[in-house]
Amino acid sequence: MLNRSATKRNAMLDAGIAELAEHGLAGASMESIATRAEVSKRTLYKHFPSKEAVLEAVLKLLMERVDPLSKLHYDAERDFMEQLREVGAHEMQLICDADFIRLSRVLMVECMRSKAQSQRLMDKFGEKENGLYHWFDEAGKVGQLGTLDSRVAADVFVAVLKSSTYWISVIAWQPTPKKREQARLIDEACLTLVSRMKASA
Repeated sequence: MLNRSATKRNAMLDAGIAELAEHGLAGASMESIATRAEVSKRTLYKHFPSKEAVLEAVLKLLMERVDPLSKLHYDAERDFMEQLREVGAHEMQLICDADFIRLSRVLMVECMRSKAQSQRLMDKFGEKENGLYHWFDEAGKVGQLGTLDSRVAADVFVAVLKSSTYWISVIAWQPTPKKREQARLIDEACLTLVSRMKASA
């Protein structure tokens, strides 16, 4: 159970996420974050010395959400399709996570704000996000993808998963799909990849 200080910090961070998602770092203010969190500015500054510090905390939360994908490894002793579906389930769980969607909006706003900021954030976030691509690279090295480039395979797979879920949730603010639709999209991603692998053979 969270103590009072941790609960208050989470409330301030939630307020910071909302403020950054709406106004970006340039337009956000510590006063507005404090007002949203219903705390004094003094209390806010005690936990976050600046709005830049709030952004760094948001980025840390994003990296924690993506961390399970960075631990995926292809197992040559197991069935390829079985593992592929598991990878799809991991990715689907992430991109349908309400907190991940909110955090993603903040990151996107900042990436669009400036090229330098985009490069900084992507460099920091990229390694964690590329975990799924590492799985495809490992599968490709043992011949499971045929002649299809592992990066292309991962792009195809992720594109199908995100096309009707992540992007409409992040950009169009639409609700995430129900479990049955999520399962259908995972199946579709698997079938699309297999079809692409056969076409490249």
